[in-house]
Amino acid sequence: MKRFLALMLSLVLVVGVLPAARADSQSNADGDAVILPDDVPSPWAYDEVHQAIVLGMVPWDLQNHWRFAITRIEFAQMVVHFLAFQHGFSSDSSFVSAYCPTTVDRDGNRFGASVSWWNVFCGEWGPFTDLHKPEDRGYGNTAYALGILNGRSATTFDPDSPITRQEAASILMRCYRLYGGTYEAADRTPALSDWNSVADWARDDAAAVLELKVMQGSGGAFDPQGTYTREQAVLTLLRLYANAPVSRGEGNIPDL
Repeated sequence: MKRFLALMLSLVLVVGVLPAARADSQSNADGDAVILPDDVPSPWAYDEVHQAIVLGMVPWDLQNHWRFAITRIEFAQMVVHFLAFQHGFSSDSSFVSAYCPTTVDRDGNRFGASVSWWNVFCGEWGPFTDLHKPEDRGYGNTAYALGILNGRSATTFDPDSPITRQEAASILMRCYRLYGGTYEAADRTPALSDWNSVADWARDDAAAVLELKVMQGSGGAFDPQGTYTREQAVLTLLRLYANAPVSRGEGNIPDL
């Protein structure tokens, strides 16, 4: 809540220096660029970021650096938190420990009973040697075990590298399939100038997020290798919640 109030105050201060008729502009009356604080989203993203925070969809420690490229471990945290939110859990660790015994892992094997799967994932479980902090291991191993994110290699998660747009599309739909089931786009070949540049493994998922209006093209292109920012990650998760057929908002999330 303190971070949200700080965000609101920062935005008020920034908007206050802009001409009233151009409150959406990022330039002041003299034509100089206005530098937005890290705790303030871009003007075009602000309303949806605000809504996502109010709903409880954004981890508090990721409510800053909105316009920075989101890293793989940060997106892992966001999607695990999003799954917890969709199932009505306020605690990510409680969700993981409750959810895993009800489902199968990325290889189709039952997780089985455990006192706490979250503690297992935060410990020595998993193939990755570059997840050094317990919380990073918790989120990275959970996202990997559930089949949401893949490693860069058999032993490397590459936590600090950015996510590309085509990777984001696949991650979003893998996340959706865990609680919403299958979804296939009616139009699997959108009329975008660079559609042939989308990787084969990402094409169906990219078509799905475009059809659901979870992601959008820009200038007639998808930009599959473009990087993804924190505010874009938040907006697309919010739109997945709002637009996909199965959602907590629709009241049709299966019980654990």
